[in-house]
Amino acid sequence: MVKIPVRNIIKNWKTSLLVILGSMIATMLVVGALSLNDSVDNWFAQKIKNNFGNIDIVAKDKSDTFFFPRTLDVNKISQMLSYLKSTNKIKDYVFVELVSTRIKYGNNFADVFAIGYDESFSKFSKKNVSGVILSKDLANTLNIKQGDYVNLVTVNGIKSVKIDGIGSEELNFRGETGMTNGSIFMPKDLLLKLKIYTYKEPNTVFISLGNDIKKHPEIAESISKELNLRTTPTKYNLKYSPLNKVIGYLFLGFSGFALLSSFLFISNFFGVLAEERRKMFGTLRALGASKYKTGLLLFLEGFFYILFSSLVGALFGIGLGKYLLGLVNKAPEIISSNTVIPEKIPFYITLKTIILGIIVSIIVPIFILLIRSISFAKLSPVILLSDAEILPKKRFFYFAMFGILIISIPFNLFYTLIFTILIIPIFFRKNYIQAISGTLAILLALTKIGTGINWDYLTRSIIFLLGSIYLVFSILPFIKYLLRKIYNIPSILSISYIEKQKLRNYVIFFVYTLITLIILLTATIPTSVFDYINQKFDTGIFGYNFLIIENPLKSFFKFSYYTEDEKFKSMFENISKIQLVNAKIDNKKDLVIILASDDIYKNLKIGDKNISKMELKEGIGNEKVFKEGTYNIKIMGILPGISAKFTEKFTVTNTYDPKELLVPLDGLFVYDKKISGALSGYAGVIKKEYADKAKQIVYEKFDSPLYITEELDKIFSGIRYFVNIAIQLFYFGFISGFSGLTILSLKNVYERRIIIGALKAIGVHKKIIFKFFLTEAFLIVSIAILTALFTNMFIINDISKMIISEIPDFKMTIPWLKIILIISGVYLITGIFTIYPANLAQKIKASEAIRVFD
Repeated sequence: MVKIPVRNIIKNWKTSLLVILGSMIATMLVVGALSLNDSVDNWFAQKIKNNFGNIDIVAKDKSDTFFFPRTLDVNKISQMLSYLKSTNKIKDYVFVELVSTRIKYGNNFADVFAIGYDESFSKFSKKNVSGVILSKDLANTLNIKQGDYVNLVTVNGIKSVKIDGIGSEELNFRGETGMTNGSIFMPKDLLLKLKIYTYKEPNTVFISLGNDIKKHPEIAESISKELNLRTTPTKYNLKYSPLNKVIGYLFLGFSGFALLSSFLFISNFFGVLAEERRKMFGTLRALGASKYKTGLLLFLEGFFYILFSSLVGALFGIGLGKYLLGLVNKAPEIISSNTVIPEKIPFYITLKTIILGIIVSIIVPIFILLIRSISFAKLSPVILLSDAEILPKKRFFYFAMFGILIISIPFNLFYTLIFTILIIPIFFRKNYIQAISGTLAILLALTKIGTGINWDYLTRSIIFLLGSIYLVFSILPFIKYLLRKIYNIPSILSISYIEKQKLRNYVIFFVYTLITLIILLTATIPTSVFDYINQKFDTGIFGYNFLIIENPLKSFFKFSYYTEDEKFKSMFENISKIQLVNAKIDNKKDLVIILASDDIYKNLKIGDKNISKMELKEGIGNEKVFKEGTYNIKIMGILPGISAKFTEKFTVTNTYDPKELLVPLDGLFVYDKKISGALSGYAGVIKKEYADKAKQIVYEKFDSPLYITEELDKIFSGIRYFVNIAIQLFYFGFISGFSGLTILSLKNVYERRIIIGALKAIGVHKKIIFKFFLTEAFLIVSIAILTALFTNMFIINDISKMIISEIPDFKMTIPWLKIILIISGVYLITGIFTIYPANLAQKIKASEAIRVFD
């Protein structure tokens, strides 16, 4: 039973290789994507082991922030001590002073945690701790060793500190999430002396539980309720983080269209396989073999193809996983800030993932094969031995179309009507009905473009795709008529065979259409969005492209370097003092506004419009919130614990549409008083050649620079990067399409041997035969590209309307060069994949092809 399928596979080894190439894509993509989950899971497991030690929970005041530490309530510390000692769920605890600080290395800076400790920390960590300790991961990254000196940026300037040791576990703490650069531990007295931490009381509690990690969130929640603290179960959050799985599933989602094309290829190949084996199985049935045996033989041969493909795909999937992880690891370098050191995730994959990837990827192919085998087994020997084309039963299509109709009814009756129109050509197979149905469906969908939610846009995209397919296929007879007038033999033969074997060719066509459409969309829409954003970069926020955010730790000290140092000011066209605050109108509307000094007007701009000078307590406001006039506005600082709250009268002299701003704010007003709890800083218009130098100075002053043009470019460069990754995954779908086209061409060569022989016998040159096969492939691809271009045009119009409704001055950019390159690339690879079968066809000898054996 097994010998026949194995013999067929070995005998047709060239076809077998193509089948494996086309069908292994599914396994390769699944294993590659899931390996990312393994890598992240292992990465987090290493962090749990290396970065926390006995630290199971980190507890802080609920008002504590990264920029502004909030000390623990002195009155509650005794209560906390009593509670922590009394509960048997807590193994140990320690109070520490934890604050953000900055290390300068070379010309670069890294934001880290500075942690003050005393003898109780040594008991908690069970390590002899003395002197200044640098966390191990950070030391390795910066190549710092024991005895070296590091430069700490403080409110009093840069201080050089000797590293007395390199710390592991608790002393390798990388924040509650385990994702920060690292920490520098020092005696509490030294921390206070350097004015890195400016309070007497601690602000953080490290808690050790020593029990099942799954119980940590429950204990953390009880501590939070009892002591009114913000608690973070550090190890639990890493071990059971959704990110462990999300990243792999995200890439699997990007691979969806490539997976679909692979499954379509498999379905088409099994149909070709059934046709190729029909004579042999028909003979076996005539000799007495049961229908179950022939069905089983077909299933076994197909199963061996699936098995071999999945094993090869799993092997390539490991390589793909490493490649995808490499792409993921490059992303932080693109999008991270200057003070964050990008971290690399090491590659890791488990045998469980490989087996799971194989199982998941072969479920659909085996299901398709089973259906094909059962249908094939039901055919009589007479049909198997005849030349009649084996077609699926029409009722299968009817049930499928009615299923789509039923599913669509609960969502929207309008779309149900359109799907009903699209079903009609299934029952009445006339070209003019197909053309009318496709045209009517597209016209009806066009009446709703730019409206609705995600589901509506997806539904209309499907309608545009089906409508375009109907339109293109309805004009094929006219193309055939035109070709006959031109009298091009390869073209006439090609389109005749495409019409004759519609179902077989349709799968290849659909794969090409779908993947080409996705690539065209990802080439057009992001390009348009990025071109629009590039135009807005230099405008920044209200015309200012460089922000300086003062470190809140310095709010108790008076510094005015940025407006008093003439050398620094010369780097800017203008620089103004600002304060970012929360606000309310009549205690109803929560707002975010900027209060600025009176020289802000010099470069103040919204869109292309400059704003004239404003007096004290005057400003501009979001037209969705304000009208021109006077308002009582309640001002509140945004820093917890020290925020002021008071009401002041402000006059709105001008309004603007928030859509005109890259970063929407509710208003900007001139105000000359310092507000406690506000996020203070400066807004400037930097001269581009000085941007890096200005950032360097601000970092050294222990503040945070934000070159808006650069930061926005980082964000959108990251988006571009992931779009490019998605496109690369879409390209894998073409491998299935190209493999399917080659197999189809090889199948056609063997099927048409007699016809090819007859054509040669009557004098047709072998080059005509060669062109015939190439033309057939190019026609299928051309029809697919034409359909994709039609569909792309409608979908782009739909999405463009939606964007313009939100951003009136947005314009869709068509990247013609990219589109031409994409289409040229598709034709080039199609030609490469079709040359081999076309060359086989032209070498067929007429004497052998038309010989009749007695």
